[in-house]
Amino acid sequence: MNHPSRAASTAIILVEPSHPGNIGAVARTMSNMGASDLRLVRPANHLEPASLERATPKAEPLLQQARVFDNLEAAIADLERVYATTARERSRHDRVISLPSIMDDWPASPCRCGLVFGRESSGLKNQELDLCSRLVRIPTFGEVASLNLSHAVMVMLYEINRMEAEGPGTDLQPDPPAPVEAIHGLLDHLKESITLTGFLRPHQEVEIMQRFANFFAKANPTNLEVRMWRGVFHRIDLKLSRQVSESEEA
Repeated sequence: MNHPSRAASTAIILVEPSHPGNIGAVARTMSNMGASDLRLVRPANHLEPASLERATPKAEPLLQQARVFDNLEAAIADLERVYATTARERSRHDRVISLPSIMDDWPASPCRCGLVFGRESSGLKNQELDLCSRLVRIPTFGEVASLNLSHAVMVMLYEINRMEAEGPGTDLQPDPPAPVEAIHGLLDHLKESITLTGFLRPHQEVEIMQRFANFFAKANPTNLEVRMWRGVFHRIDLKLSRQVSESEEA
């Protein structure tokens, strides 16, 4: 490719890949498509001969440089938009998009993005999906909905590169999207604040926080907007703290 590849700034995150050969095949796919940031969450040995053989010599450096993490949250902390692949219908999520729609959702301005791929046997857990900005379904037309790991990576990277070849979008954001870590911090602060107000009851906690997580994932707030929301929650905390102090002194 003669033009810069958007895939070059996209991280590929594999969660608990169990077959070294699959990891090597993903590295080869990344080398084909111009991606170089490979992140592994609790993987099988990605430097086994089977992995190196599937990668081919040109993609071996990707395996050697791959970063290994203990959990998905740590692997995506520095990213600003994260797309998780899923083969199943997810009725509890309202941030599911099909693969062609990723062209409309991908940030037009420079952004650190990641593609998350789940376990070969069982995909991603609900708690892991909750950490991601969007859930992407790759349409299939046969009886089997799931794809081989390296095939799924290839299809996603191809779509990203095809999108870039057709030209960048025009809806640029002057303030970049907030990193995933900042969104998680915002949700933690929100949970603390609304718990203090009495709004969040223990038996409703999971469902309500899921709805808030979906809301902020769809909103894709910028750094400035996250700071604004946290400022609001900080003022709520201060107000409640003063009220408690005044009632104790009365």
